[in-house]
Amino acid sequence: MPNADFFFFEASPGLLVGLIVPVVLWAVLLFIGKRVPPVVKIPGMPCGIGGLLSFLLFCFSFEAAWSLWTFGRALGEVIRVAVMDAAFIWPAVKTLIPSLFASFAAVGVLVLLAVGRSPAALWTSVVLLWVAGPVNDWLESVILGVPFAPGQAFAGVSVFTVVATVYLLFSRRPAFTYGTRGAKKIAAQYAAMVRDAVKAAEGGAR
Repeated sequence: MPNADFFFFEASPGLLVGLIVPVVLWAVLLFIGKRVPPVVKIPGMPCGIGGLLSFLLFCFSFEAAWSLWTFGRALGEVIRVAVMDAAFIWPAVKTLIPSLFASFAAVGVLVLLAVGRSPAALWTSVVLLWVAGPVNDWLESVILGVPFAPGQAFAGVSVFTVVATVYLLFSRRPAFTYGTRGAKKIAAQYAAMVRDAVKAAEGGAR
């Protein structure tokens, strides 16, 4: 006789897919991202895909999967409305704009953080992060008439967006991974120290 777990999985295929797809996407991005070398690499300094940067990719994978699912569902509704009455095509198409922006931005963040290795990639990912979060909520408010709900979705997304932005712009791992000006300055100082140490060692040997 099938147990309760069988009925749960049978009744919740959407939930299982919603959990599996982002995890698989995250694993693929980790596999690819770890094979793209960081711009700046100094012994003892964190760099490359790992640590909290890996966790952010994990979170963004769920965000991207949810955004794409939302866009696909909205697109299906638009097609249904277009088939029923062409006069309502434009009002229906307008409902796609927020989810389209969110999907594009979420996927862009994932791609740039996983394989992009430049300051421009880092800054662009931060901009897209805000587009996928608060800007998308604003678009929903303007286009769909969805009011902001302080303490609920908008506030939660905004807090996550702010925390992720602070980490990406001010932490060492992203700085060395994407080669920011500060990371390159530290690398130049380290190279100068190594040269001085080598010269001192050569002078002592003489």
